[in-house]
Amino acid sequence: MSNSGGHLFGAYGMFWDPDGIAWNPGSGPSAWQLLGRRNHNSGSIRLCDFRRARGVYILFDEFRAVYVGLGRGQGGIGGRLKDHRTDKLAGTWSRFCWFSFDDVVEGGLDGWKVVHRREQPVPNTDETVIREVEALLITVLGARLQNQMKFLGAQRWEQVTESDAATIVERGVVDAKGFTFRPVHTY
Repeated sequence: MSNSGGHLFGAYGMFWDPDGIAWNPGSGPSAWQLLGRRNHNSGSIRLCDFRRARGVYILFDEFRAVYVGLGRGQGGIGGRLKDHRTDKLAGTWSRFCWFSFDDVVEGGLDGWKVVHRREQPVPNTDETVIREVEALLITVLGARLQNQMKFLGAQRWEQVTESDAATIVERGVVDAKGFTFRPVHTY
């Protein structure tokens, strides 16, 4: 099948732990990051801050989805998630999935990528939108008879916790200037 219609999702993360994020490591709105990782080794590892990515997210408790929302505007997905840490949903969710409409491109720092806002994140064909929404549902629900469905353009990103970030800084595998907070080791 041709990909002439583009893609709906540019990146996604599955079942991340909100307790692994340093939501308030310093002062100001840029002090924290919603970090994802692709690969593990020096030279191939890539980090990206998805805090301001636009897209959809799903909050889960121990057994099921409890809330579905949109991340848009300046705050993006990260801003909405941070709000849910203190609003009426606080304490009712223990993990989350997110799906970014924006793409991920090379950044200016070694080992870093950045979220690139697409001017028009909706693909130009209904077939593409239908396939991408189907892939989203299969991915989240884990429909075992349909696990061959893939996103057209999205890459899966693994969560980077604060302690992961500290290890990455110590190993020197990415430019430490990419972190807006100083990762600390928790021993």
